[in-house]
Amino acid sequence: MLEQIGFVQVGEWRIDRNLKSQVRFHLTAFQDTRAIYAYLVGGSLKYIGVCHTTNTTLGKRLARYQNMTGGGTNERIAGLIRAALLGGETVAIYGWAPPKKMTYNGLPIDLVNGLENPLIALLRPEWNRQS
Repeated sequence: MLEQIGFVQVGEWRIDRNLKSQVRFHLTAFQDTRAIYAYLVGGSLKYIGVCHTTNTTLGKRLARYQNMTGGGTNERIAGLIRAALLGGETVAIYGWAPPKKMTYNGLPIDLVNGLENPLIALLRPEWNRQS
């Protein structure tokens, strides 16, 4: 389903016992791109997130999980990634970067933020907390 929307694999998570989180991301694309991202564990969608602000790149966003900074969600997701990796699973990172400049009647449209909740509602990833 993600690939039909336009997501592509852009990296993976790996164990790194030298880090507090014990997980390190490795990106092959989108390092400096603002994007919607997803984590697939053993091929199964587990999480969808976004680079909320216009100056947050995927590399900067994933560093917050890796370094467990910025709040409880980052620590919780880092723990789930670590548990999956230690359990022998792969944790792939997928990303989708929308066109940068879109407008509707002259108003800027932010597809990154605008698509997060609809994607979560449609795909219901297990690690996302639905309200």
